[in-house]
Amino acid sequence: MSADFPVKVRLVENLFPEGSGRRLLDVGCGKGFFVKHCRDIGIDAQGVDLSRSAIKFAVDTLQVPAKAGTLSQMKGELGVFDAITFWATIEHVPDPLKTLRDIYSVLRPGGRLFLDTGVGDDWLDRILPGHVQWYDPPQHLFVFSTTGMSRALEQVGFRVIDVDTNFERSNTRRLIKTIRNASCAIGLRLVSSGAGLKTGPFAFTRFQLGNLMSIVAERP
Repeated sequence: MSADFPVKVRLVENLFPEGSGRRLLDVGCGKGFFVKHCRDIGIDAQGVDLSRSAIKFAVDTLQVPAKAGTLSQMKGELGVFDAITFWATIEHVPDPLKTLRDIYSVLRPGGRLFLDTGVGDDWLDRILPGHVQWYDPPQHLFVFSTTGMSRALEQVGFRVIDVDTNFERSNTRRLIKTIRNASCAIGLRLVSSGAGLKTGPFAFTRFQLGNLMSIVAERP
């Protein structure tokens, strides 16, 4: 993920809402590396995360503003933001719609949400149904299709403005990953076809294959 952060900073920079104060909150900021990248280019960024040890590293080592706790607990004191990032986190939270509503409440009108998460029910998942890396409870509590993720955002009140169903930090990596994923998935499907994917040695196997969707949504 850290190798993706410079690309994600450029994505946020390019799609930052016009006329904004460039105030950003990274929800699920971990140790604060993305916050640090943002602040290095002049974005007024801060982070929140459940992990107190991660926040201690962010504050003490990276010297970036960050707080430990849930957004629901702190939204009254945080104020309003022009952009919120939510990288690889929504699949871990027990109530995604509530978390999205909390995010919506601290975004100014016209503010934008940037999130990514693993894709379920796409072409790769259909070759190996239920066996891509995102089906990994209890670490991952939810797996979203692109349609499901868009509907969740719209239900909260967001307007989806961009969806990338195969996020990668370069077009070369995107092409290589697509070829690799397809080859491995088809090969594994053929190997496992004798016993069946739902029985035998493959029944509970999760393969390190999967596409990542990146979505940009706006509070109207």
